[in-house]
Amino acid sequence: MSVDQKPSSQLMALIEQARTRKAMLSSNYDLREMRALALAATDAEAAREANSGGALRIERRGTADGSCSIVFVPGGGYFLPPNDAHRHFIDLISDALNAEAAIVHHRLSPEHAFPAAYDDVVAALNTIMESAGDKPVLAVADSSGGALLLSAMLERRSRGLSNPAACATLSALTDMAMTGLSHVANAEADPMFGPQAIIHKSAHYLRGANPTDPRASPLWSDLSGLPPLLMIAGSTEVMLDDSVRFAEKARKSGISVTLRTIADAPHSFAYVPGLPEAAAATAQIISFFRTFVQRP
Repeated sequence: MSVDQKPSSQLMALIEQARTRKAMLSSNYDLREMRALALAATDAEAAREANSGGALRIERRGTADGSCSIVFVPGGGYFLPPNDAHRHFIDLISDALNAEAAIVHHRLSPEHAFPAAYDDVVAALNTIMESAGDKPVLAVADSSGGALLLSAMLERRSRGLSNPAACATLSALTDMAMTGLSHVANAEADPMFGPQAIIHKSAHYLRGANPTDPRASPLWSDLSGLPPLLMIAGSTEVMLDDSVRFAEKARKSGISVTLRTIADAPHSFAYVPGLPEAAAATAQIISFFRTFVQRP
């Protein structure tokens, strides 16, 4: 595991800003009210769809006749839809690779409980893989989207179906049972969340379902057969061990894994505009994916 040192001044400023919202983000807030606040500046149709719990939708972006296809499953605690920061991030990657991108919109909690989001991502991945033809498919996800994407790929493997050629994750959730020690060790250091935040989102999504069900927590599955992985997380995240332990288990299953830990970086930091660490993480994902894009 490589750890980047010397956080930038921009990252240090972001950490201080994040700490002012940590108590609120770790509280037992109403998901619908928070979603409405997050969508207040968006267009009315998108807000109306999300506030009804959403639906499975694949948002196509990038170059339809490009060299590859990228499937993107954004995080959002199972209750927030993709936003413009996600679109900007995937546009950077798809433009660099001359790729078509597909952003997966899944049904949202609390209106739709487990396994609704998982079922949607499995269905979307099936559609994207089938429509890609001979083009290589690359996959990327963050946070709760990481759990959904990794579990969907494991489901395809169990069915004997092909998977994306490579997968990159940012601050991935892989263990909703929260058995990683970082939930305790980083409880104070994490500038954005305490472990209560994960408990809160998990309770609304799982609604009593077993958190070790592999459809919810891919860490609890047999990981053999996954594609090469690049996993990126912040060193002080409460969810750090979700990436570290998944990477360790995947390696033991014969999977090629690169684990990169960014010093002091908060959860899903790669979406913050103007942040050097965000630009570096995006560049590493692009470089990683280039290896799997067939040259003309």
